[in-house]
Amino acid sequence: MAEFNNQIDEIKTLITSNSKSDKSIGYSMLLHIQEQSIQHSSAIEALSKRVCHLLLSIIADISDEDEEIASQALKCLGFMIYHPSLVTAVLEDVAHLVVESLVKLITTTKIKAVCNLGVWCISMQQLNASFLARNFHSLLRAIIHALDNPIGSLSTTFEAMQAVIKLAAQLTEKMRDTSNIWVPVIYRRLLSSDKRERDMTERCLLKIKPTIIPPTLNLSKALVVDMKKKLLYEMKEVIQDRGRKVHTIQAWGWYIRLLGSHALKNRQLVNEMLKIPEQTFSDFDPQVQTASQVAWEGLIDALIHPPSEAPRAIMASGHVAKQRSSMTLDNCNFENMGKALVHVAQQRSSMTLNRCNYENSEDGLSKSLRLVMTPLVGILSSKCDISVRSFSLNTWCYLLHKLDLEVNCPTVLKTVIEPIFEVVFQMGTDDKNRWLWNICLDLLDDYILANNGDRDNGLSQQVSCCSSTKISSLGHNNGSQGSFKDYPIKWLPWDLTKLGLPIKVIHILISQGSLTHLTPECKTFACKSALKAFRSVLKGIQIELKKSSINYGEIMLCLNTILSLTKQVFEDATSKQFDDLLCTSLHLVGVVREEIEPSVLASPLYKVAMDFKYISELQTIVDIEYPKVPEISYFKYMDMVSPTVYLTTLYLCMGARSISDSSRMEMILHGLEKHLRFVLSSYNHLENIYAILNLLYKHNEFAWLKIWLLIANVLKEHIDSFKDIPSLKFELDSDGYAAVSWFLAYPFLVCLYPKKLSILGKTSCSSDLSFASSRMEFESIIEVWKSLYASVNRYEQSNSSAMTTFSEDLCGILNKVFNEKSIKPNGGIELCLKDKHQNLILQLLSGEVAICLLNQVLVFYDDGLRSKGSSGECFQPTSIKNILEFIARVFSALASFVGRLCLKCHILLLVEVCLSHSQRDFCIQT
Repeated sequence: MAEFNNQIDEIKTLITSNSKSDKSIGYSMLLHIQEQSIQHSSAIEALSKRVCHLLLSIIADISDEDEEIASQALKCLGFMIYHPSLVTAVLEDVAHLVVESLVKLITTTKIKAVCNLGVWCISMQQLNASFLARNFHSLLRAIIHALDNPIGSLSTTFEAMQAVIKLAAQLTEKMRDTSNIWVPVIYRRLLSSDKRERDMTERCLLKIKPTIIPPTLNLSKALVVDMKKKLLYEMKEVIQDRGRKVHTIQAWGWYIRLLGSHALKNRQLVNEMLKIPEQTFSDFDPQVQTASQVAWEGLIDALIHPPSEAPRAIMASGHVAKQRSSMTLDNCNFENMGKALVHVAQQRSSMTLNRCNYENSEDGLSKSLRLVMTPLVGILSSKCDISVRSFSLNTWCYLLHKLDLEVNCPTVLKTVIEPIFEVVFQMGTDDKNRWLWNICLDLLDDYILANNGDRDNGLSQQVSCCSSTKISSLGHNNGSQGSFKDYPIKWLPWDLTKLGLPIKVIHILISQGSLTHLTPECKTFACKSALKAFRSVLKGIQIELKKSSINYGEIMLCLNTILSLTKQVFEDATSKQFDDLLCTSLHLVGVVREEIEPSVLASPLYKVAMDFKYISELQTIVDIEYPKVPEISYFKYMDMVSPTVYLTTLYLCMGARSISDSSRMEMILHGLEKHLRFVLSSYNHLENIYAILNLLYKHNEFAWLKIWLLIANVLKEHIDSFKDIPSLKFELDSDGYAAVSWFLAYPFLVCLYPKKLSILGKTSCSSDLSFASSRMEFESIIEVWKSLYASVNRYEQSNSSAMTTFSEDLCGILNKVFNEKSIKPNGGIELCLKDKHQNLILQLLSGEVAICLLNQVLVFYDDGLRSKGSSGECFQPTSIKNILEFIARVFSALASFVGRLCLKCHILLLVEVCLSHSQRDFCIQT
């Protein structure tokens, strides 16, 4: 400490000397101590005690005619007024002398280095803000003098701009209020022919942008004067030079931004200014186009000024706040602008801004947005370089950010968001465009799921907590040279009134996935994108459905919308025969099942129209032969059903349309299996079983046994899954028994009522014969039939009061089917017997069923006799008339067969086989 004190005393003596050499040595020693103070706090402490005395000597030397002495003194001065510990030790009077001396030096010196260092001191100072405010005008005068740069040095200009940045940070309000005085000196350099000067000017403007944007009225007026006097003419001249187009449009961006809302009061000037981007947007150079996109953000800053605090009730209902700055555009020539942007313009015409009614802010916003959106849509829909389109999307995101809460208004959704989604999603899905898709998909996802957790919270909380979406580049590495910026977007909570936009986007995505020229990878990507958007929509819907404020009409709107979408995709897939589209349709149904709760889909309160074209076509076929089943209520076209029945029917209609295509059929069966497992475990499944019977009994063809087989397996697993009898009792009530009985009768229907015509007017004999000829497949049907029958009997056998009731009712149905067929005119049963395949299958099926029934009757009698022996009561057998009637049919066929045996060897062989089976069954029973 003592050492530094001695050195400072020596320095003070040297710098106050009249000898220039002593002064030079003294300032060199002072600079050395200042450097040492970084590591030695004692040096700062020593300096702080003598700072005022040193400053008085220093400010006397900064105006020395010797450049070396003046420069050394200014360097030491800069440190003194920069270091916080030294600044606090400076008396206000001394500080005032420092400022006065610097201002005088800057405005009077002819030495470039001295002037630069003087301005540098202002840019480095850490003086108190209140002190600076009292000396603001003096400092501003010095800075403006340096900006005017009478010496003609770029270094002086650079230091002056650094001083501007410093004061803008320290005295923001004062610098803003006087921006009309000092900003013009800066922005005039944007059109300089010197690249270094242009670059330092733009860097300065970027740093002080928060201070000067939005511009004050006085600044805008000052710019209008400059534009009319010189700058506009200069831009029009420079734009003709291809090498200067980029920096010209960059300057244009700043000029239009600095005009702000005042620009719309100078219609003629703005019309002339808009001719500049007309030329650059249509230029073939990607760099010029990219610079145009960035400059276009200046127009966004000028035109879009949402209110800081809009009435929240209005914003939440989707209306534009009525308190806005009066900005309106009228009759803009958007068509010519759009043509220029896609490089097909033949003639350019001026874009015009006419007088308008400033009181209608919503109309003004709409016109402003249409003007801003024209080049963005044009670029994205063109074949421009991917880097240009990336900047166009980036500018669009900036617009969404600037709109603040008004981004949620219907006008904005229609004018700003929807057109970009349409353009982006109608592009190809190749690698160059894929990241654009991802950005828009994520933005759509955030738009739908914004603020989901708030649910029924108050409106004020929803608005204040609106989500801020950040759009990232998501793998933006496709040759674009620009960086993709992040802009927070304020979404209000999504509601059902906004359902139209995402549904429209999903339709576009699905249509893209069905394009025939796309590669499989691109089709898959488009379909996955559609599913992602659809799932987000359903998540948003489910959240809305849980709100207490939702009404019946809104619920039905949701259900009809999402079910209509799934149906339309299915019908498009079947009409166009697109496997990818069919796969998407199956996934859509799965997403509905996964995201919407059973309490909605299976509720008896909500009914939707059965509007399938296939059901309508089915009703027009009058010559399909099938028995009349009073227990089954056949659905008709446009009948009202629950959403879950609608989805079940949709699967079956898919199967009917694809019955002859094995690959498509396997895909549908896989989806149907998952759907049925979920339905049977979650919903009122009896309604769905009747829906299945509804369509099965209208398709009496062997190919449909594939669908029957799948359903039977799932139904059996469902019944077997019950571990306790009481639970099963609720499943298998009287209606449940009837449904299962008619379901088990379906294979007999297929054999007895062969289809004459297919729904599409084409015969399916080949598929029927190929299926019938596969003995292994039909044997699997018999095994599943027996397994399902046994599973149903599990409950019946536990309830002695209902023993054989199910079997008796089932045989009653089978007998009815046989009897109805036998009384058909012209001997319908004889026609069936002529088909060897059907006859063989019918006999095989009937025989296996008869064996099952006989075994049950034997068990029933054995249990009854044992019960009689133990209790002594008389055994009262339950009626088995229908069972015996069905078995008699089988015996009749067997008797007919035996009666036709005429060879002794065949008769003896039959007797031997029957005896061997009888002995085996006797041994088993004993």
